[in-house]
Amino acid sequence: MKDYGETFKYIFPPRPATKSTPSSLKTYERMGFIAQPKLNGSCGVLFLKSSTEAKLMGRHKNTFARETLSKEDLGSLHRGSGFTVLVGEYLNKSKKGFNGKPMIGFVVFDILVHNGKHLINSTFQERQDLLDSLYSPIGSFDDYVYPIGPSTYRVKNFVNNFDNTWKSIVNIDVYEGFVLKRPDGKLDNGLRESNNTGWQLKIRKPTLNYKY
Repeated sequence: MKDYGETFKYIFPPRPATKSTPSSLKTYERMGFIAQPKLNGSCGVLFLKSSTEAKLMGRHKNTFARETLSKEDLGSLHRGSGFTVLVGEYLNKSKKGFNGKPMIGFVVFDILVHNGKHLINSTFQERQDLLDSLYSPIGSFDDYVYPIGPSTYRVKNFVNNFDNTWKSIVNIDVYEGFVLKRPDGKLDNGLRESNNTGWQLKIRKPTLNYKY
């Protein structure tokens, strides 16, 4: 870990570059990967200096033209002291959830900075354990995410039964499939978009615009 600093500095989010097919799910399950639901939104990096200072940016170092979430809702995710930086899916595409209604919010799936420390060299499992300690469910939503604040959620992690979970999740509009992550995959510094691609891959359901 190293100091993140007192001023804002962009970090590119970990994202998978490799893709695979649903037929490979059992193989990755046997290899010990963790499966996280992949939502159909925009990958976002949430920079929190305090509960009143929140900045949401996209994976290309971009800002969003229209934000549907309040600074108060996003700021409620700040924990500890100094900067916290979270990675999640900003749901801004009006995709429908399990209840048939458009799902709007920010869904956390990783943490990059906590208490002003950039978590370089921490493993994916260590960062998930940290998220467990920071964000408790405040209710229930569906089988794949749970609420942690106003319009904010966290994805559930799956370590077994990949096939059956896949068959259920792909029938819900807002879910695209899975991102599979090695629990021992270590966080790189995030200076480039290509950082942190080696320890994860995506498996998406086929659509008109996405085929294997």
